[in-house]
Amino acid sequence: MVDVIIYFIAFFITVPILATWIVYKISFKIYGHQWKAIHISVNWTTIFYIIAVLILVSNIFDQQFIGIMLILLLSMLAVIIILQWKMRTEVVFAKAFKTLWRLCFLIFSFLYICFVLIGIILQLLT
Repeated sequence: MVDVIIYFIAFFITVPILATWIVYKISFKIYGHQWKAIHISVNWTTIFYIIAVLILVSNIFDQQFIGIMLILLLSMLAVIIILQWKMRTEVVFAKAFKTLWRLCFLIFSFLYICFVLIGIILQLLT
């Protein structure tokens, strides 16, 4: 039983676009509201994109970039908090984390598509 769960998670890390689609379809069936389903699928599958990009980068460049990724994420959070402080003079950390999480989905889904295409091109050239 544990093996099935591990394979299930590994499959979603390998193909996070499919995971996003499945979570969207399930949440749309449950809630019946398109935007709520989109937000739920984004919130639940962002971690799959982050892990997939880290794995793709380590496979393409043969180096680990986890430390750099953490520094970039913390820097992005700092910029979001500073902007929130300048615009409203009140910092709401929950809103800052939510903004960072959604921004991570956009960035890492774009990076995932780019690195998959780069990986395919590199495999065809070698």
